[in-house]
Amino acid sequence: MPHTQVMEPQTDFARMADLMEKAAAHMKESGDEQTPGKLIQLADKTKRAELNIAFCGHFSAGKSTMINTLLGVKLLPSNPIPTSANVVKIRGGEKAARVYTKDTGVVTFDPDTEMEKLKQFAVDGDTVEWVEVQYPGTFLHEQASLLDTPGIDSTDAAHKIATESALHLADVVIYMMDYNHVQAEENFNFTKTLKDRGKPVYLVVNMIDKHIDFELDFDSYKESVEDAFETWNIHPDGIFYTSLAEPDHDENQYEEFQALLARLISNREELVVTSVRSAAEHLVDEHVQVLKSRNQEVRRELEGKLDEVQVEGLDSHDAEQVVRALQQAEAAAQALANRTADARKQMEKELGVLLDNARLTYFSTSEAAQSYLESRKPGFKAGILFAGKKTEEEKAKREEALLADLREKVAGNLDFHFKELMAKQPQAYELRDEAYHAAVHATSIALTGEFLASHIKDGAGSREYVMNYCNDLSNGIKLEYRRAGLAFIEQVVAKLEQQVKAENGQLQERLADLRKMAEVHQELTKLASKEQAAKEQLQAILQEGA
Repeated sequence: MPHTQVMEPQTDFARMADLMEKAAAHMKESGDEQTPGKLIQLADKTKRAELNIAFCGHFSAGKSTMINTLLGVKLLPSNPIPTSANVVKIRGGEKAARVYTKDTGVVTFDPDTEMEKLKQFAVDGDTVEWVEVQYPGTFLHEQASLLDTPGIDSTDAAHKIATESALHLADVVIYMMDYNHVQAEENFNFTKTLKDRGKPVYLVVNMIDKHIDFELDFDSYKESVEDAFETWNIHPDGIFYTSLAEPDHDENQYEEFQALLARLISNREELVVTSVRSAAEHLVDEHVQVLKSRNQEVRRELEGKLDEVQVEGLDSHDAEQVVRALQQAEAAAQALANRTADARKQMEKELGVLLDNARLTYFSTSEAAQSYLESRKPGFKAGILFAGKKTEEEKAKREEALLADLREKVAGNLDFHFKELMAKQPQAYELRDEAYHAAVHATSIALTGEFLASHIKDGAGSREYVMNYCNDLSNGIKLEYRRAGLAFIEQVVAKLEQQVKAENGQLQERLADLRKMAEVHQELTKLASKEQAAKEQLQAILQEGA
C-alpha cells in the first residue's frame, strides 16, 4: 500500500473536503450537472475520514452472502437473482436504515423489523439513489463501511450505472467471482478499469467447493487464474480463494480474507487520504469529459469543414501537417512575390561584376590613344608637300589604329562574355525565348570616330591625360554595354512577371484552402485549450495549500 504524508486527521481531512467543495462549485458554474454531486459526496466522506470497502462482481458470486457472513448478521438479501438496483452501504453504529430518494428525501426504517420493506426500495433504481444501513456489533464502526454494489453482469443498465457511480467513493475494491466464471472477459475489463483508476483491488474467487480435484489440481487452477489476469496486464493487490458452503475446505482462505479487511480498517486514514485524492483527480477527468461531450457537436461541425476542404497530398485533419504546409506555402508566396525584384537585382549584379572586371585598355591602347590625341591637337601637320591631304590621311590612320585596338579588346574581353551572360539569364528562371536569344547574339556596340572624339577634353597632351582618356573610353564602352544589358534584363523581368502571375494564381488558391484549414484547427485548439485550462484550474483548487 503506498504511503502518504502523515496528517492531522480532523484538520487535514476537513481542509481536503473544503477544497473539494470549492472544486465542485467551480464545476457547477461551468454547467456540469453530474460531476459536482459526486465530488460533494466525496467531500462528505472525506470530512468523516470514512473508509469504504466496495464489493463488486457477478450477481451470482455471493457478494451479499459474503457480507452477511462477515458481519455475522443477515442484513442483505442473498437470492440468486440481481435484486438490488442500488448501492447499499453498511457501517457500524447505532441501528438505523435509510433510503435516499431522488424526489422525496430520506426514508427511514427499523433494521430489525422493516428490512424486507427496505429491500423493496433497494430494487428501485429509478427513484432511489442510495441505501444505508447502520448496525452495531460487527467488525465495522461508524467510519468504516462496506458497499454492496449491483452485479456488473446484470442486463439492467441501471445496475451497471449504480455500480460505476459508486466507485469514486470506494477506497478499496473487493472483486468477487464465481469459481466457474473467473475468466469471463467482463471480469478482466472491469478490474483493469479499477486498477487504471488507481484503486487497490483484491480478488476473491468464491465457491471453490465446486472444484473437482481429479480434473485439475487446485494449485494448477490457481496458477491459471493468476496467468489469466497477468495476460491482461492486471496486477491485483491480492487474491483469495473462499468457500462459505464448506468452511473447512482445505483451500479456503476466508479467515485470511477476514484478516485483510481488519488490516484495511486499521489503516483507514492512510487509505482514505490516498483514495480521495485519486478519486478527486479522476472526477476532474470526468468533468473534462463532460466538457468535451458538450463541445462534441461543435467539434463535429469543425471537423466537417475540414472534410470540405481538400488539398492534394495533405491530411486535412492532421494539424501539424496543415501548419507545415501553410508555412511552406506562405514562404513560397513570399519568394514568388520577391522573385522579379530578386531576379532583377541578381542579373544587374552579375552584369555589374562582368563590366567591372572587363579590361579594355592595355599599353598598346595607350600608345594608339597618344598618337590619336596628337593628331587631334591644333596645328598638327603631316609632311611638307601636299600637307593637307597627308594630314587628313594620318589622322584617319591614327583613328583607325585606336578603333582597331579597342575593337579587339572589346571583342575578346567583353562582348563575348556579355552575350554569354545575357543569353543564359532566362534559363536561370526556366524561361525559353528564341527571339531574345537571337537578339542577344545580334548585339553590336558601334565604336566610331565620333565616339573617340566625344571623349576628348581640353588640355590634352600629358601622359596622365592619355591614361584618363583611355579610362574614359573604357567607361564609355561599358556604359553602352550596360544600357544594352539593362534592356535585356527588362525583357527577362517582363517574362518572369508573366510566369509569376500564372504560378501565383494556383498558389493563392492553395493558400486560401490551407488558411481555412488552419483557422478550423485554431478553433479546435481553442476548445482543447479551454478544456485543459478547466482541468488545470480544478487541479490547482484541489492542490491549494498542499
